[in-house]
Amino acid sequence: PTTLPLPETTNRPPSHARTATDRMPSTLQPLLLFASLAFAAAFPDGLWTGASYDGIEAAEEAVALHQVEVLKQFANSVEEVKERVQKTAPGWALGIVSAVAGFLDETVQVPAVKAHAAAMSLAQAVSLSDLRPGGRPVRWEHLTVVSGDGTRLRATVAIPQQRGGERASFPVVVMPNSWALCVLEYTLKQQEWAAAGYVVLMYVARGWWESEGEVTAAGPLEVDDARRVLDTVETRASDWHADPSRIATAGVSYGGGLAVLTAAADSRVTAAVSLSGWGNINRALAGQGAPNLFWYEVLKLSGSPWVGMGRLSKSVSPHFRAILAGNRSEEVVGWCRTRSPEAHLQDLCGGGRATPVLLSNNAEDRLFAPDAALLYRQALHGAGCRVETMIHEGIHAMAELPGMLGFSDAVATSSPLWSRVLAFLDANLKPGAAPPPPPPPALSFQLRQPEASVFKNYVPVYLDFDSWPSPRVQPSSYRLRGDALAPPQARDVAAPSPPPKAEECTRRLAYGPDTGFSGGGPLLSPFVSAAAGVQIKSYRRAINSSSAALFVAPPQAAPLRVCGIPNATFHASSSMDRFQLAARVFSMAPNGELELLSFGARDVWHRGPDPPYLRPDDVRDNWDVPAGGAGEVVVRMAALCTDVPAGNAVALGLSLHDPTRAAANSDVALRVDVGCCGASALWLPVVGASGGAAL
Repeated sequence: PTTLPLPETTNRPPSHARTATDRMPSTLQPLLLFASLAFAAAFPDGLWTGASYDGIEAAEEAVALHQVEVLKQFANSVEEVKERVQKTAPGWALGIVSAVAGFLDETVQVPAVKAHAAAMSLAQAVSLSDLRPGGRPVRWEHLTVVSGDGTRLRATVAIPQQRGGERASFPVVVMPNSWALCVLEYTLKQQEWAAAGYVVLMYVARGWWESEGEVTAAGPLEVDDARRVLDTVETRASDWHADPSRIATAGVSYGGGLAVLTAAADSRVTAAVSLSGWGNINRALAGQGAPNLFWYEVLKLSGSPWVGMGRLSKSVSPHFRAILAGNRSEEVVGWCRTRSPEAHLQDLCGGGRATPVLLSNNAEDRLFAPDAALLYRQALHGAGCRVETMIHEGIHAMAELPGMLGFSDAVATSSPLWSRVLAFLDANLKPGAAPPPPPPPALSFQLRQPEASVFKNYVPVYLDFDSWPSPRVQPSSYRLRGDALAPPQARDVAAPSPPPKAEECTRRLAYGPDTGFSGGGPLLSPFVSAAAGVQIKSYRRAINSSSAALFVAPPQAAPLRVCGIPNATFHASSSMDRFQLAARVFSMAPNGELELLSFGARDVWHRGPDPPYLRPDDVRDNWDVPAGGAGEVVVRMAALCTDVPAGNAVALGLSLHDPTRAAANSDVALRVDVGCCGASALWLPVVGASGGAAL
């Protein structure tokens, strides 16, 4: 049975020292209270069928969870009353209110810890999510970590218990929260991994929920906070039977970025796991200079204090806006560099460290895109880190959430992600504990399948590559020839066919949002695509020929498998200094139906060479072409792994407007000419290609 200790009250500040930022935001108290009451009312016994006696006994305590929340809400209400009357109430009245507030503040901690531990004991007894009965008993502790500037951070730790007579010490996993998520985010994973012999500490980064301070978006303050968490691990190592020489950091989204930044900043971290994280923050917010407006608004709104989840620092939004406006000043570049793991490769991978890193991202993620993940992987590998990479179907954090929320028995039941994470931790934090497994592949890329849906029980197919770039994947060029795409030749040459007519050598595009291409919304459409298998489609007959162009290759005689990052290279000239080129790759059916495979946008904000202060790892969006001149524009598209069926044709769509990215220029007078005589081309990463041969 799970051990239920008294909380460590000595490492918490006295109740009178707490501020409003210590408490759960009042806007969410009723929601959490309602949820706990509804849970207790809806599942009084049915959820416990088949549980062990110990699990049922623990469940009786878990039912009291809603009572704990009532006490918490009452305690918070008393605190609010105290703050309101402290200027006008008599001293004796204030003393009574303070005493009641202090009593409730301390006493609710005991049932809170007990309810937390009891709920996890029940979850393991009934095999919720990836939990299984057995393993080590787990003790839970709630604690406060005090950072260097006095900021107090909320944390929980799941501690495996030694069995009779053993003197084992356990490796440690430190997990920062995701953007806007709370202290319960990793609870199921904490229980699972603690039962498997890991001390798992989850903390809420500054500015979120009960943790004090403001969110500075993975800046130096957050990294210093993480190092103080590592200090806490060392200080409490004997209490927790922890081995501070074996520490990994792991997290999802914001937590994944913080995990790698922490590993780079502190050599006590010996492995890092980044799930749906980023390597370059500039590439996420404005990759190829094309501002990611939707996700900027999501990040800003969810960090707004009035929403009640976090408190975004006022210093963050001006930098976000500068990035979105194409501002590449040295100060803005430096702000991004500080928050980008790719700028800290020497600390993470050099000097003999070669830190093992597991990266996992999702193919329909339009924030931390899969092409950016593969570029991140190459940067880590090139710097000397040992890197494992997985790319799954789904939007941002979609592959991770089922296992985190307890749905993995019903949703994505065959997803290998979390088992791969645990295997990575075992291999790097428990060497020699078991016979070494075969070396993992450098890249596992999930194949997009017609029947694939998160809500269906199907076995996903992953293509494993022992190295990346892989010799199994070859870039194959489809050159623009008039309105057609010339298929790859045995040897790719610029002009193997007779030259087209003069009027076919240039395709002029006018700016306009009405292109006829459907890129889908920034969130709902890719979610539906991954969740229900409903692909994003356009139709050839609907293309607006003045603001868009479609170039079509001959139908495939055999299936074509594409896996990697597509690129389009255009020889272009523009009537104005600023413009956007948006490219889309389709699989076109014989009836003209266009299934979207991948897309990308490139914004040109400035002409001329890049500023001298930019480094190779910085995002570059200058176009080194004089005014009125013509030159090459490269548009990188999202990485994909899919098949183009026999009978369908590869097609390339081009326009000056992408609805998911802000255009550098939306002037209706804008015109861009694109060369169509062989100088412009689509490059596809074809598996099994030999001069472009089909699969």
